[in-house]
Amino acid sequence: MIDNTSILALTDIIQLPEAERLQAIKNSFGDKSQDELLGLLGNVLNIAVNYAQSCDETLYLHMVTNGGMHPYAIEKLISPSFHGALNGLILAQKAPKQDVLCESCAYRCGTLANHCLTTQSDLAHALESDAVFYCHKDIENLDCPTSEDKKRMKPCKGWAQHVKNKGDL
Repeated sequence: MIDNTSILALTDIIQLPEAERLQAIKNSFGDKSQDELLGLLGNVLNIAVNYAQSCDETLYLHMVTNGGMHPYAIEKLISPSFHGALNGLILAQKAPKQDVLCESCAYRCGTLANHCLTTQSDLAHALESDAVFYCHKDIENLDCPTSEDKKRMKPCKGWAQHVKNKGDL
C-alpha cells in the first residue's frame, strides 16, 4: 500500500506539465531506497491497471444502460487500455519522424489509436500479410469505405516508416 505522503506527492506531480514531472519525482522520491521505489512502482502500476479497468467498466455500463447497445457489440468498440498504451510506446519508436504523422496516428505516442489493442492488432495483421495500413484520418468507414473515402485513402505515414525501417529496428 502507498503511504499518504507518497499519494499526496503523486497527486501533485500528475498535475504538473509533463516536462516538469521527472524533476518533481526526483525531488519527492530521490531519497527512497531501491526496494521502496520498486514497491512504489508496483503500486502505481496496479493503480493504473485498475483505473483503466474501471474506465472500461464505466464505458460498458454506460453503453448498455444509456446507449442501448448489446453487451457483445461493445466488445467490438475500440477502447484504450494500459496494456495498449505500453505497446504504443514501442509502436511509436517504429516511426521516429513523429512530426509527419497525423494527429490521431496509431504510431503517434499518446493517441487513442496508439493506446488501442484493436488498432494495434489490425496493424500487426497488415504488417504480417504485407498489406497496406491506411491512414484513418477523415475516413468514415475504413472497413467498407465509400467512393469518396477511397479517393482520400492514403497509406499511414507511421506504417510507411515502420515498413521502411523494419530491418533497422
